[in-house]
Amino acid sequence: MSEFLKKNSLILELFGFLIAAIIFKSSYSILALLTMMVMFLFYSLFYTDPPKIRTFFMTAGFLLIIFNFTYDLSIFISAYVAVASLECLRMIIAAVMKYPSAIQDLKSLTEELEKRVEERTAELQEANQKLQIANDRLSELDKMKSAFVSQASHDLRTPLTAIKGSLDNLALGIAGELTEKQTRVLERARTSVNRLTSLINDVLDLSRIESGRTVLEKSNVSMRLIVEQAIQENKPAAEQRRIALNADDMPEEFIVFVDGGKMERIVGELIGNAIKYTPEGGDVSVRLFQENNQVVCCVKDSGIGMTEEDCQRIWERFYRSNASKHFAKGSGLGLSIAKELIDLHGGSIEAQSEEGKGTTLTLRLPLR
Repeated sequence: MSEFLKKNSLILELFGFLIAAIIFKSSYSILALLTMMVMFLFYSLFYTDPPKIRTFFMTAGFLLIIFNFTYDLSIFISAYVAVASLECLRMIIAAVMKYPSAIQDLKSLTEELEKRVEERTAELQEANQKLQIANDRLSELDKMKSAFVSQASHDLRTPLTAIKGSLDNLALGIAGELTEKQTRVLERARTSVNRLTSLINDVLDLSRIESGRTVLEKSNVSMRLIVEQAIQENKPAAEQRRIALNADDMPEEFIVFVDGGKMERIVGELIGNAIKYTPEGGDVSVRLFQENNQVVCCVKDSGIGMTEEDCQRIWERFYRSNASKHFAKGSGLGLSIAKELIDLHGGSIEAQSEEGKGTTLTLRLPLR
């Protein structure tokens, strides 16, 4: 109740003034009422939080008006008006005397505020300069890192090519017939060399993308042909693990304006990834169809699947889900590179999956 009265004191007092003016018609009562209104106005003008003395004047005025209805309180009302006038005069004098001090306080406050703003501005400028220096340094280090990775990868490819060639010659029996044990050791070595060569190629591609040196040689290409070639390239790996690699009927060519070689690598990466994380005896299916003004390529597997969080993060560089780490070896770069290349083509790619129930990777490209 007290909170309500405090919030609505202005309305209540004005309402009281109005009631008093209607009920009491004595000239002294009206004089007292006018005095109360002037006092109320002065306290509102000169105080943000009115003092307790205002309550005294308002209460006294109401009491004088009420009792003046029965008794002749003209002398008391005259005294009330005189005291109220002195109080109003006091408020005016106090305000005039405080004016220079208030102006000086305002000036000092303004100067202090300007000083603080200047100090903060100087601090921000200094922080920005340090941040710019740090950014320049990081950019320089990043360029050095990219240059080192690129050079190191190039330097590694030459001896790896020689090693791979020698291993292939041994497998062909050029250096003599191999025993069964020697053949097994040789196959493990060839597998490791192929995996290392693939990793180096991924690092080189990533370095080119980062440095903006990736050039897209676009032309009108049949998406159906790209998918068919990618399926043929991945069939040996699927057969080796007894995985059924199937493609739905693709009656149309679906012409797209892309870099054919890079698009074949993207589709091959999606199919290869599906085969890698599908257990033996599973299946991988590829669909190609049109949706609005886009051509859509879906690669669905019956593999280990992954969580919703993994579906969002598999496009990050070097990221591998916990399940994939235990199921197969990999660098975590393949899908990241595929995503970057898709972005360069103005397309999109997404993953939908459920743990233990397989994954669907969906690639979308604008039709020509």
